[in-house]
Amino acid sequence: MDVSDPRSPDYGNHLTVEEVKNILSLSPHVTYEVEQEISKYNVTDVKINKYGDILSLQLNAKEAEKLFQTELYHHEHKNAPEKAKVGSRVIRAVKPYHVPESIADHVSIVEGLVRFPKREFRPTTVGENYRPPSFVGADDEFNSCGDSCTGYITPAVLQKRYGYPTIGTADVADGNRMAVAEFQYQYYDDADMGAFSDACGLESPVEVASTVGGNKPQFCSIGVQACVESLLDIEYIKAVAGAIPLEVYYSGTFSLYDWAVQVNDDDSPAQVQSVSYGNDEVQQTSDDYMFTTNTEFMKAGARGVSIFFASGDQGVWGRTGTSSGVFNPDFPGGSPYVTAVGGTDFSTQSTIGDETTWEDSGGGFSNTFDIPSYQADAVATYKSTATLPDAKLFNDTGRGYPDIAALGGQVNPYCIAYGGSGKKFTGVAGTSASSPVAAGIFAVLNNERLSSGGAALGFLNPFLYQNADAFNDVTTGTNNAGGRNAGFDAAPGWDPATGLGTPDYVKLSAAL
Repeated sequence: MDVSDPRSPDYGNHLTVEEVKNILSLSPHVTYEVEQEISKYNVTDVKINKYGDILSLQLNAKEAEKLFQTELYHHEHKNAPEKAKVGSRVIRAVKPYHVPESIADHVSIVEGLVRFPKREFRPTTVGENYRPPSFVGADDEFNSCGDSCTGYITPAVLQKRYGYPTIGTADVADGNRMAVAEFQYQYYDDADMGAFSDACGLESPVEVASTVGGNKPQFCSIGVQACVESLLDIEYIKAVAGAIPLEVYYSGTFSLYDWAVQVNDDDSPAQVQSVSYGNDEVQQTSDDYMFTTNTEFMKAGARGVSIFFASGDQGVWGRTGTSSGVFNPDFPGGSPYVTAVGGTDFSTQSTIGDETTWEDSGGGFSNTFDIPSYQADAVATYKSTATLPDAKLFNDTGRGYPDIAALGGQVNPYCIAYGGSGKKFTGVAGTSASSPVAAGIFAVLNNERLSSGGAALGFLNPFLYQNADAFNDVTTGTNNAGGRNAGFDAAPGWDPATGLGTPDYVKLSAAL
């Protein structure tokens, strides 16, 4: 934690891969025992990652059934698009699996055996013909991307509200990069990104510098949902961060663990990563899966990577809903080792100024992870001063989230170009917009540090909570998911509706 704590003399002295490996301190004897056991089952392509803590292998289904004492079947998602079946067919176990007793103490999880990829992580799409009803008298910035975007949040709206500078090509610090992660047919296309850039008059056009995992832009013409998530992420992180190079990680199946492993396998990962995907903690396959994924987040943070996750779009109730009778916290939003980003609306529609809680913004307290030290005081203050929901609805000792927030609600949705032709625009809402916007702002802050010879910010949360006054405090609204029963109220300081508030770039820059 010292490398991420501004009060420590080691702040910013991020670790190398070898230093992280040494901290993990895995015995070669452990690796040898695991390799010896699995060699009995005709495995192929056995690889050990650079940290020495992950072993990957290939084997046929029959051998896998023997090794893990289970049964495997083919499965296909019933709602998979006809034109994009790849990634919707998987082989998974239908019974619990068992690791051989001789190596059971050495294995935390076997990924890719039981966990089904979830689908339908999409921001709220409000449609081409929607316009905020009280657009009359709105600030000019709401009309800065042409008639197709009138009344929507635009890059000009965000820049005026959050105060970040424009980053041109000549301004980019050597080595500064950022990335977004996309899954399950969320590709992107140049026509839509170009149309967005032109309509909004961006100084630096929206472009992708590199892609890991490939891209199939032809799928963006399937329908409004085909690429809407990826285009929202890409168009707005680039609109905020300008010429800072963007990398896109893509995977046909959805595994945040696999994504995090991929980031850590990169010799020089992008310093800012934004991910707009997640599920309820109760929807994960096990606590071990979450803790093991957390290890990957910790590795990245120690190496100087800032990870942002959207906090979710179902308020306190999560995707599980009210049927559980308790609040359903999000993962990875509730992980102590990521920066969770909630959503806000403008307090007065179409007027750039104070913000209020978006009622569907995810937030609350983890049922899996304890309160981390960096937010202990902030959480205690909220609990001692706010009016709390019934105690039986949430975990009083859990990590609180989100950490921060950004615009993401439906009072003024975001304008994006979509459809694969560069001719369609629509409005979308959700913390899927909030996360890339916040990530873009911190990529610009990283640019300041790197340009002056400093290190990237890395794991952000200690810095955030030590500089709580560098955010626009949001003190109104409740994340009760459209008025359903209960939620957490926003309040002065940190709260589990909007975190510390929304970024004030000028104040954050001064705090660097």
